[in-house]
Amino acid sequence: MRVLVSGGGTGGHVYPALAIATSLRTQYSAEILFLGSDDGLEKELVPAAGFRLATVKAGKLRRYVSLETITGVMRVPLGMFSAISIVRKFRPDVAFTSGGYVAVPAALASRVNGVPLLMHQQDVPPNLSNRLAAPLATRISVAFADSLPYFPARKTLLLGNPIRQAMLDVRGTSPAAARAELGLDASLPLLLVTGGSQGARHLNQVVCQALPGLLANCQILQISGKELYSETRAQADGLLADQNETLRQHYRLVPYLNAEMPLALQAADLVLCRSGASTLTELAALGKPSVLVPLAPAVGGPAQQENAAMFERKQAAIVISNDELKPELLVERVLNIIASKSQIAAMARAASTFAKPDATHDITEELVRIAKKES
Repeated sequence: MRVLVSGGGTGGHVYPALAIATSLRTQYSAEILFLGSDDGLEKELVPAAGFRLATVKAGKLRRYVSLETITGVMRVPLGMFSAISIVRKFRPDVAFTSGGYVAVPAALASRVNGVPLLMHQQDVPPNLSNRLAAPLATRISVAFADSLPYFPARKTLLLGNPIRQAMLDVRGTSPAAARAELGLDASLPLLLVTGGSQGARHLNQVVCQALPGLLANCQILQISGKELYSETRAQADGLLADQNETLRQHYRLVPYLNAEMPLALQAADLVLCRSGASTLTELAALGKPSVLVPLAPAVGGPAQQENAAMFERKQAAIVISNDELKPELLVERVLNIIASKSQIAAMARAASTFAKPDATHDITEELVRIAKKES
């Protein structure tokens, strides 16, 4: 069985696609071709996972006018022609896309070449790429029940978000043991801070300013993003310069985590992060309380805001808007949660209600069914 797998741009789209690709290879010895964008994180992650990667120029489709909007639109036809040619040569039995701006050329190329497509919707509301790809899909899977009204009921299934097996495997490790394995203090509460694969400057800056108030009560593992590491390091060092050595040892800053990310999440008592669908899926799988800071609407935040609101309604998370995130407010919210074991436990249970640990298996099986039906 040959399967075209697509998803690109950020880790939030790449990791779910890799989870499906790995499952197909393991369970069905499928031949996989990963179709990605030529400037996304998949260029690093896909070959590292042992999959063949073909790239196209996939322009990001924005809803506002800017120079990036124009150049992005200009890249779309090039990407579509390249994708059609790639799919024609590979001749897949079925195709899967986890979204991102490469979803449109992947969907069009599948339709033109008569390849059945399963399109996966991760966030609650679909972005423009998935809105355009949805009519071309044979089947649509969604991660959350709140997404069902956006798509035709006759071809939409609630299956959850794919998640890498390592994230499920780490559930057998206690948080204290995970902290010890990471070289952290096993007995001290851990706040994990992450802005996603590309980092988040505002999140990094506010956390650095809040370090003196936070570190007296917990330890912090902060993932800055590779491009933001140097500036975050300088800011953190400056703010901790007059603190005692014990307090400084409670803080660790890293640019990026890949293989160790499941362990880092399991080690955390509380997670401060954005609210992309993949992040929330991992929080749900591990039952982790969170403080969510959705992206602002102007930079793609509507989806993250709806995701965060969904978690907040279930009391799985506390939400702070990007504009309202200030050091004093962050210290107050984090310390209030960490000080209350009952609140942490309640938030953990609420987060777990969103978990669909069999999502990768279920989506894989649906792909196989589609391939057999259309063959």
